[in-house]
Amino acid sequence: MKPGFKSRGFYSLNVTQFCGAANDNILKQLLIFGVAAGGIWADKLGEGAQAYGSLCLAVPFVLFSGFAGQFSDRFSKRDVTIVVKLSEVMIAAIAMYGLWLTNVWIVLVAMVLISLQSTFFSPAKFGILPEILPDSKLSRANGTINMFTYIAIILGGAVGGPLYDLYAPGETSEATPLLWLPGVILLAIGVVGTATSFGLPRVNAKNPGLKIRPLLFRVYLETWRDVARTPVASALIAWSYFYFIVGGIAILILPDYRALLGISATQTAGLMALLGIAIGVGDYVAGRLSGHGIRPGLILIGAIGTTVSFFVLGVIPLNYYLVSACLGVCGFLAGFFMVPLQTMIQHLTPEDERGRVLGLWSCGSFVGVILGNIVFLAVKQTGVASNRMFLLCGVLGMVCVAVLHLRWHPMFVAAIEDAESDHA
Repeated sequence: MKPGFKSRGFYSLNVTQFCGAANDNILKQLLIFGVAAGGIWADKLGEGAQAYGSLCLAVPFVLFSGFAGQFSDRFSKRDVTIVVKLSEVMIAAIAMYGLWLTNVWIVLVAMVLISLQSTFFSPAKFGILPEILPDSKLSRANGTINMFTYIAIILGGAVGGPLYDLYAPGETSEATPLLWLPGVILLAIGVVGTATSFGLPRVNAKNPGLKIRPLLFRVYLETWRDVARTPVASALIAWSYFYFIVGGIAILILPDYRALLGISATQTAGLMALLGIAIGVGDYVAGRLSGHGIRPGLILIGAIGTTVSFFVLGVIPLNYYLVSACLGVCGFLAGFFMVPLQTMIQHLTPEDERGRVLGLWSCGSFVGVILGNIVFLAVKQTGVASNRMFLLCGVLGMVCVAVLHLRWHPMFVAAIEDAESDHA
């Protein structure tokens, strides 16, 4: 029998994932604040440079997720997790060195490397869930692990602002820069995440005879051919499009509220933290509402809710509390979109192909992020106020709602009913 929902292995996975997401986002926030307007590296990369930090996180996922997915099918997902977490400790040491020297280029290299190890971790962590839990617990498990992920993002965002203020207090401050502090925190979190990865239950490789091919894009094409014309393909497209809007455009708007609202990096990080809290709570609530099954109706509710929230964010006055309230609603409803889709991809994918499909899923997510980053950079060059870019997010969200209502939602409902009938 598979271990239970309250097993030590599931707790270990949550803590391991929590530490990895926290490190990714602390380093990303430090980099974003450093290169954004008023940052210590603002003159290095130019206007809208926070997009480059996001690209450093996204590009490795696009290039190597298919390769990483093969490893998760060929080897035990527990072993893959342990190896990538050990590498995170070494990467944290590189980041610590770059931050100590205040060298943006070394920090960028560390950002790429930490993204690369996350690329290999992603199909392993989501692929191991169906191996350590029964299908009836998948929705709740995804809601829980997503909640802890976004709590980590919250802390990464919340810690990133004050940590940056301590790291680079600014010319008008008399405080001594604590150049050592961010690196030590990154290293400590990496060590904790590595230690907890050894608590994962031992699982067998699902496709030990698979020949790993060092091909960057052919694996994606082959995997796509396997799932094309199935509900899994539609779920992958919907997820990628969601990331295009939220992860590629909307997230990059938030650092600019520092200038728009005339607030500190710490207060700006508070907005990011609030969004993360809201998404985490929304994920958890969606998982609980799903119970022992998958509720595709929540996807449509989430899409409509986030789209309306984007339009509101684009037109409301520039007031910290109004913006905070709207971000909270937007994040909460985004969780309703994410959990059913994620669970459906895991549930409908064959065991021996799950790693590669989840690799394609990761790739699609970050293709969406990169395209969104490009759109963000292009619109920024026109001089449009950053908060008005939420109106663009709203228009793009309307497209998603229309396609969901007309095509994807009926397909998802039929696929889940068929899967439950076969299982019975």
